[in-house]
Amino acid sequence: MAQEPNVIELYEGAVQNMLPILGGIGEDQLTASTPCSEWNVQNLVIHNIKVTGFAQGIIRGNNAVDAMDVSGQVPSEGALDAFVTGTNGVLDLLKNSADLGEVIETPFGKMPIAHFIMFPTLDIVIHKWDLAKGTGQNTDIDAGLAEATYGALQTGAELGRQFGLFAAEVEVSMSASIQDKLLAVSGRMR
Repeated sequence: MAQEPNVIELYEGAVQNMLPILGGIGEDQLTASTPCSEWNVQNLVIHNIKVTGFAQGIIRGNNAVDAMDVSGQVPSEGALDAFVTGTNGVLDLLKNSADLGEVIETPFGKMPIAHFIMFPTLDIVIHKWDLAKGTGQNTDIDAGLAEATYGALQTGAELGRQFGLFAAEVEVSMSASIQDKLLAVSGRMR
């Protein structure tokens, strides 16, 4: 029987991979386009910060954050600091949870916390690539993160499409890299 991935380690890994990308975004790049066609760099930065508040609210059972509302400006403390503060809040909740198997109410239906946290983890991994692509940075996705999130996305891609989160799957060859397969199932092309 395959061992379940450690969702806390996966989330931490996704965060650590995102930090250099956020830190490498210049003020002059905020209006640049991204592969996430409806959003520019600033919109994606704001979305990633808001997803941290969304995740905390869902885990606590009192969500008031619309992670899809990307209006406004990057917080005054800067994208990197705001993202770190938010992700640290998520990690504190996960690490202090008595039971990651506890079933909670989410916009995607009832599920264990451990399953829910894969949504924000996947969001970080995919949008790290979007932001890197939009700002001319390194678009490589850690192979372990790509594999774990690809597995999670395969089961949730259709649900994501129903919510308008992903475009139609792009066809890639069977021999494509795990990163290319992940991007393809999320509706992105390298």
